[in-house]
Amino acid sequence: MRIEIARMHHDFDATMIYVTHDQVEAMTMADKIVVLQGGVIEQVGTPLDLYHHPVNKFVAGFMGSPNMNFLETTIEQVEAESVTVGLPGGGTVSVPVKGGKAKVGDKATLGVRPEHLIEGGGGDGEVSGTVLVVERLGGGTLIYARLTDDQTISAQIDGDSAIKVDDTIKLGIRNETCHVFTADGLALPQIDRHPLADVGRGVPAAH
Repeated sequence: MRIEIARMHHDFDATMIYVTHDQVEAMTMADKIVVLQGGVIEQVGTPLDLYHHPVNKFVAGFMGSPNMNFLETTIEQVEAESVTVGLPGGGTVSVPVKGGKAKVGDKATLGVRPEHLIEGGGGDGEVSGTVLVVERLGGGTLIYARLTDDQTISAQIDGDSAIKVDDTIKLGIRNETCHVFTADGLALPQIDRHPLADVGRGVPAAH
């Protein structure tokens, strides 16, 4: 069905509005997406704008498949162009975002997508845990692991990985792929943020 609608859109060369609760349909079919929650426009942008630069946890959780990981954490350091947060197991990662009103000691959420984690560790920070579930999908493998602080994380790794349930796994985190959300669920602006990323945030939808 997605292919047929996409072909119609191309052939007719006309503006089309398609309403869906399926984020895969939204990502694959749209030139521009309007994300709504409770009748309020949360964010407007291209699929990749919303995927890379979500303005809040709601948009971040809606865009992308598998869903983004949300790790509860605490802010440990605030600079003009970076915020350092704690990682399960005692490490930290410094994320290139604007600190804004964030303060050391504030509760926060670290967002990182499964496909951006590095099997075996490395990157700018890493976490480790015990593998709970392994889903082998051929070209890729999706694993779920329990971290040292009992939070759960998912990672999309190589399809030929030999990882199995009950193995201990290290996952590396690249700071440029991370997001930091404050206690109210808003994303701290990324340093390389797209200028249109905030267009439409918090605007009531027309009826």
